[in-house]
Amino acid sequence: MSKRFNHFLNLLLVLVIAIGLLQTALRFLLGAQIFTQESFLPWFIVTNVIGVFMAVLILKYYQVNKYWLAFSVGVIATISTLIHASVICITLISRQQHPYYLPTLIFSLIAGSLYGISLVFSIAGERLWLKLAGIYLFILNLLVGISVIWAVSSPSLETYTVIEKLGPWFSLGGSLIPILFILNFRDELTLLRNSNADISLQKSSSALLATLGILSLVVVIFGGMLISNSYWSLHWGKKNFEKTQELARLFEARTFVNSKGDTLYYRLLKPLNYDSTKKYPLVINLPYGGQPGTDKIRQLEGAADAQFLSTGFNREKYPAFIFVPNCPAGSGWGGIPNYPSVDALVYEAITSLNEPGIDVKRRYVTGISRGGYGAWQFISTRPDLFAAAIPICGAGDPKLAPRVVDVAVWAFHGAKDQNVPVSGSREMIKAIKEAGGNPKYTEYPNEGHSFYYQDTPGLWDWLFAQRKK
Repeated sequence: MSKRFNHFLNLLLVLVIAIGLLQTALRFLLGAQIFTQESFLPWFIVTNVIGVFMAVLILKYYQVNKYWLAFSVGVIATISTLIHASVICITLISRQQHPYYLPTLIFSLIAGSLYGISLVFSIAGERLWLKLAGIYLFILNLLVGISVIWAVSSPSLETYTVIEKLGPWFSLGGSLIPILFILNFRDELTLLRNSNADISLQKSSSALLATLGILSLVVVIFGGMLISNSYWSLHWGKKNFEKTQELARLFEARTFVNSKGDTLYYRLLKPLNYDSTKKYPLVINLPYGGQPGTDKIRQLEGAADAQFLSTGFNREKYPAFIFVPNCPAGSGWGGIPNYPSVDALVYEAITSLNEPGIDVKRRYVTGISRGGYGAWQFISTRPDLFAAAIPICGAGDPKLAPRVVDVAVWAFHGAKDQNVPVSGSREMIKAIKEAGGNPKYTEYPNEGHSFYYQDTPGLWDWLFAQRKK
């Protein structure tokens, strides 16, 4: 292997380390929200292409040095990683966990572990840094594998909370692996002498360096986009949190514990000028779940309708009980395939409310994004509880549409939604109509996942006029 190729590979490894550290830093700052940034998908694709390119060059190094076991197992590990990355891309595009996500993850972890073993117990292991890289790879894949097994065998909210916290640390661990390969190639530089060996690689070094420059530029562009998106998410998150703290003071923080010991934190706001002798509707607003599940105040940021209806004018015009459940970390409200749900626990909490004045025939559920999925889920699984629903940018199961025909529905969606495909709302509306229902649907042709729907003429008068028969 030539010196110039060695230098090139080291520079590429430095670029890969920079990519990993940047993504890890943003993941520490944003948590799972990093995956919802609009620029994350192109960033993910670009960085994985670079990662595969690096892997191929390392395989070329194994081939040149006749490390055949490491080469063979490395090919399998690279292919398995590529397949799993493709499944993640599909998941990011569809916003639904792919059924092959877990199998490809497990296969990738097994292949990665075997790759590490091959570096330790083959001729490649005669090189100290390659042997250490193998040990490191094996331990890292083992730890991730244990966490996956734990999540599958014990799918509790506490488990998912711990794993969510471990995620950035695993990411950091993976980012540091290339350092050991850099140290290996650095040692080799002292052994290399000028020769005509592997002249093809020497002749192609200029092209490789040009490629490195292009890849670095692409990383800077897409990394800059991701940093910008993340900055504004953090900036507006801080601003919103200040407003949310004021809003939280209006709500009473409560805890519901069912007979099994399952706990749900929620907030309840009573009607303005509450009179226990009168009847008031109950509005259940499901947060979209973007905030940390452990932050009980910031949950209100994802409850847009609760914020809207709790302002002075609207609170006067539409007196109601407002119920905002806390979305635990690693869970949702239902309706998202292969994702933990606390919908049944929320139903129990709703029916346990014993405030005088709650009109059980005027329960309404609303939600955006994950909350939109939840709104569809709630009326599909417990239509007896709700008189009306406003699902925004969500999706449901069209097979359950016949259960919804007696629930008043006004759904909203942006035609250009990149997070939740607009087909999610279209298919539900179509299925309900075919089942004999009469839902309302508003689609914004030029809007994406975020838009202002609350000033739609007649929306709130329509909602508060609904009553179960």
